[in-house]
Amino acid sequence: MKKKIVPIIGIILTIVWMGVIFYFSANNSGQIDNKKEVLVEVGKTIYGNEKFETLKPSEQVIVVNHISFYISKIAHFLEYGVLSLFIFIAGINLKKYNLRYVLCVIISMLYAISDEFHQKFTAGRSPRVLDVIYDTMGALTMVLVIEFIITIIYTIRIGKNND
Repeated sequence: MKKKIVPIIGIILTIVWMGVIFYFSANNSGQIDNKKEVLVEVGKTIYGNEKFETLKPSEQVIVVNHISFYISKIAHFLEYGVLSLFIFIAGINLKKYNLRYVLCVIISMLYAISDEFHQKFTAGRSPRVLDVIYDTMGALTMVLVIEFIITIIYTIRIGKNND
């Protein structure tokens, strides 16, 4: 029973997460700009309210743009890492771990490409190859983390058998 339920849960999580990514990707540039107020608050937190307020308005814009850039790239990295994890769970019954790892990265990369293509049709947004690279790096990093955790668990189990 467990062998049938876990992949189904993984498939459901994967599809839902793809929908979440699609939703955020469908935000036009105006909707994204509305979130800049939050970024100003982040800038104030990082720099300190008094120091941020002493910056010239043009410098404040630069700070907010830098924060926006880094948050965007971190979000790309994390959302595709999570997607890769859910794909890994969906393929839990695959006997060859290497195939499962490769599928996680390839499916995540293909979805990233389709997501960037989708942005071509969203007002004020444009596809970026660099975003696909960040997305793929997030998926690859998650696969490496999963392999690392599995290796540690396997090593601990072997150690217990020898005691």
